[in-house]
Amino acid sequence: MSIYKKAYELIDDAPKALDWDVYENIAIEEYQKLLKQNGHEEIVFQEFFERNPAFLPGAFGIYGESGHPPYNNALITQPVLQGLMSKVPDFLWIASDSGTIYPIFIEIETPNKRWFRKNGVPTADFTQAQNQLSDWKIWLSNPVHQNLFYQYYDIDREITSGKAVRPQFVLIFGSRSEFDGNPELNQKRGQLVRENEIYMTFDRLLPNIKARNSITCKVRNRKYTAKFISPSFRLGPVYAEELSKIDNKEEAINNSKIDDIRKDFILSRLPYWEEFGRRQPRGVRNTGDWE
Repeated sequence: MSIYKKAYELIDDAPKALDWDVYENIAIEEYQKLLKQNGHEEIVFQEFFERNPAFLPGAFGIYGESGHPPYNNALITQPVLQGLMSKVPDFLWIASDSGTIYPIFIEIETPNKRWFRKNGVPTADFTQAQNQLSDWKIWLSNPVHQNLFYQYYDIDREITSGKAVRPQFVLIFGSRSEFDGNPELNQKRGQLVRENEIYMTFDRLLPNIKARNSITCKVRNRKYTAKFISPSFRLGPVYAEELSKIDNKEEAINNSKIDDIRKDFILSRLPYWEEFGRRQPRGVRNTGDWE
């Protein structure tokens, strides 16, 4: 087979994935309703982001977006850090560029928690959340833990190829309304940020079209197991290799908010794209080819 020839075929009359603009409007409206309903527990937002991975920052890096997808094109939910005694992160992207891997650890709290008390001192809720980030940093500073992490998430081969590793830590906490009309408090918030940390309120989150095909996964010792896919998810040659490395996709598709006709089509085409993803070489892949 020539490497300059397409080695795949698309189904032209396939039932289409939800158009991105339609999905974006529906998802943002659902998210705004959650934000307006005070008192939601963290688990409500955990499930929303699991079902809508494009909302979470970091899939393609934090400071300037890379052209590389996250490892296995996966958002990892509640990632295990072996031996860590405190709370595990809520989410993890393993982003990368040509020379660096960026594990992006994400801690979500709730929109109704406040950053500061009335006297301008950080609240106990904020301090506790910040301490979670410190625990993960300390855990990762140990070379033994670093190697465990690389092996557990199946990125040790990437490391041995010469890539550097630069973890980033994201805290999503509280609401923008706490700082409206109070520039001094907003400035003070900026002074709380520490090295390799990014803080943001829930209001700041918007879906990123580049992450529309990401799959939410649980990971156990190199094994990526799908939990949900987004209604905007599409099949095609670009992420077929990553798709072939993830288990339990059928159950994840059936558990996702996709209409039945589209579900049946995706399920019928999974074996084809998995086989293509395992094939070497795969020939020319057009980034505009989706079904």
